[in-house]
Amino acid sequence: MRALLLSAALLFCALWGSAQAQQALPGVTAGVQYDLIDAGRPYQPLPPGMVEVAEVFAYTCPHCAHFAPMLDAWAKQLPAHAKLVLVPGVFDREDPWSRTYFAAQTSKSLGVLHPRLFAAIHETGELPRNADSNQIIAFAGKVQGVNAAAFKAAMLDEASLMPKLKAAYEFAARSEVPGTPSLIVAGRYRIRGDSYENLLANARAVVNALAPKKATPSPAPAKPAVKAAAAKPVPSRS
Repeated sequence: MRALLLSAALLFCALWGSAQAQQALPGVTAGVQYDLIDAGRPYQPLPPGMVEVAEVFAYTCPHCAHFAPMLDAWAKQLPAHAKLVLVPGVFDREDPWSRTYFAAQTSKSLGVLHPRLFAAIHETGELPRNADSNQIIAFAGKVQGVNAAAFKAAMLDEASLMPKLKAAYEFAARSEVPGTPSLIVAGRYRIRGDSYENLLANARAVVNALAPKKATPSPAPAKPAVKAAAAKPVPSRS
């Protein structure tokens, strides 16, 4: 019986070691640049070969406000196989800030409103951190480039908001996000870093490690040897 248990334990260790080896990424180390998320998966589907870089953020987070312009500049330098995706932290179903993100996205005003929200909370004081939906709707309506009617309608559209809030909440939960801002690459790699710069450098290293492998060109087929033409007999002169 003891021998049987020992064999089972050795088999488990071998399988676990094999799984770890398969998950290892070239050039980066688990526990240094990233933590592996065992049950992780991406926030949203992307085309085959594409790598998702998801940032879980909160408008009320001062660190996210400082990080946002750095992340935006960094994302513009990503290789073709990677894409940045923003995921608002959902703290409860009535959280007005996560609703604001999705309403801005739906009303096609996210590009204009996203940086203005950070500034309004952390720089100008136009919005308090505990602002409610009505205050945010009133603020957004004054921002140039925002379709006020479309934004308000999106903020009040429960049927559209609920699935998005649920998906964002579940992504952060299964990714075991410790706080904001957090970067999750390919749904499996939670990036580590002791500074904004270090966080971005480690994320880029993981993105590079996940680059699609270039196909090795097949060797050109050998050309058939050309047979020398047989010499024609020279007619004799007799």
